[in-house]
Amino acid sequence: MSTFAVTIERIADVWAHTNADRLEMAKVASMSYQFVIGKGSFQVSDLVVYFPIDSLLPESTINLLGLEGKLAGKEKNRVKTVRLRGEISQGVVAEPALLLPDWNGGNYSEGQDVTELLGVTKYEAPPVASQAGNLVSLPPLVSVYDIEGAERFVALVESLLDEPVFITEKLEGSHFSATIYRDGDIAVCQRRYKIEPIESAEHDWHKAARLSGLRDKLPALKAEIENQRGESVEVVTVRGEMIGSSIQGNYYRLPAQQVKAFEIEVNGQPVSTPEFLALAQQFEIETVPVLAADVTLREWLGERSLADASNGMSEINPTQAREGIVIRPRQERREDLIGRVIIKQRSPTYLANSDF
Repeated sequence: MSTFAVTIERIADVWAHTNADRLEMAKVASMSYQFVIGKGSFQVSDLVVYFPIDSLLPESTINLLGLEGKLAGKEKNRVKTVRLRGEISQGVVAEPALLLPDWNGGNYSEGQDVTELLGVTKYEAPPVASQAGNLVSLPPLVSVYDIEGAERFVALVESLLDEPVFITEKLEGSHFSATIYRDGDIAVCQRRYKIEPIESAEHDWHKAARLSGLRDKLPALKAEIENQRGESVEVVTVRGEMIGSSIQGNYYRLPAQQVKAFEIEVNGQPVSTPEFLALAQQFEIETVPVLAADVTLREWLGERSLADASNGMSEINPTQAREGIVIRPRQERREDLIGRVIIKQRSPTYLANSDF
């Protein structure tokens, strides 16, 4: 599950705003997000409460911070990436003593999670309507899919700089997965739910599994994986992004729905990048746009920062800004801090201009 937390952080850098005399830019020490602050409001080394994007703030907090009517969402209570006088701002910071009455005498520390204490919750996009199927719990060996944001894991990004990586375009759509079990049973799922079919209608996800050919390809895909490994496997899952008509406002302006695969899992564990690409090619499974498949992150970035490199136009529709990028090492590995090593960098330009 991706990290969401309102935390106590230390200001690491403050610099001039490019287009506003009364504003400045800042960052905290543990993240790469930049945000706008009032000029002179914070100095380097100050401790602050950092509210990340997608924070839903209580009304009392909004009033204390003077943010009435300035946040996003129907209730004007959601912290969202915005552009303020031309500069991207991701998150809100506040003086801890303003929100934590026992700040001076309390036992608080840098990095502490104060989400629950401040009554903050995370914004979740509304579920996709499901009138043509029953939503039930995810089946065995299919978990909720989340990717951590690179901004919170600066050290991890640095560790990937000289490692061969696989970089793909992050698509603006809805999560899709199709899974085949040992007995041949097939499950089609959204991000959090399995979609059980009903007799009277065909759910869009089931229709996509059929029209994309995935439903028919899954038995042969599983058989090929078993042949390559020399052993039977319990379950094979193809994960992808559902895009097109009626999905997230049809961001890419496509005439029909499509599924773009980004991962294959065996017994709940992702296969390596080379295996994924080879299987996708062999079974003619359409993938998300691949931006780099055998290059170090440092080579791909050149002189760009990761945030700068995430900006650009989508390869699905070049008239639309891409949502961002996803980066993983070519060979799967794990680290204690994050678990599986895979990170996303959402484009600040996209976020500042998006309603999603």
